[in-house]
Amino acid sequence: MKALKKWSGLVLTLAVLGVGLGVFAWYTARPVDLDPEELTQAETAESYPDCTLSLEVAGRSIRQASFFNGSTQYFYHGDPPDYSGLEVLLEGTWYHVPHKEYATAGVGKVTGPGERFSFEPILSPYGTLPDGQYRLSFGYWEDDPDSDEPLHERPFYVSYARFDVESSRYVTPDG
Repeated sequence: MKALKKWSGLVLTLAVLGVGLGVFAWYTARPVDLDPEELTQAETAESYPDCTLSLEVAGRSIRQASFFNGSTQYFYHGDPPDYSGLEVLLEGTWYHVPHKEYATAGVGKVTGPGERFSFEPILSPYGTLPDGQYRLSFGYWEDDPDSDEPLHERPFYVSYARFDVESSRYVTPDG
């Protein structure tokens, strides 16, 4: 009888623990709520001509983003990018997707003419994204090593790459 009580207590404890873990998994896997009334509208910035941002998506993640500089200009940016963000298209308007605070130890990089800079986007602070249309942004400044002009006063550009979330899977709009 004593052994039966011991086993039933253990089974009950495991059941409660299992239910608790299940509720936690369900809660953390739920898509974030993206209500336009509670979001900040995003402005679409100018992209430098012949500069593009592309994505390599795989299932439930973006494996890699690549910035290609097809121009004759040099550009300064961070590694990981210190200006990249995620935006969602709701009711025909782009909005910033809210995220948890996070920090990276970035290093300044320069991407020259004909060069490609690739990175893995940090999307975990955004949580699970609901189905919808999104764009990742990548910001960069004109770089002129001979200039005395402070970086923040130089022309700034942003390139965007679109992707969709469909049934919790990341897909590119054209593929």
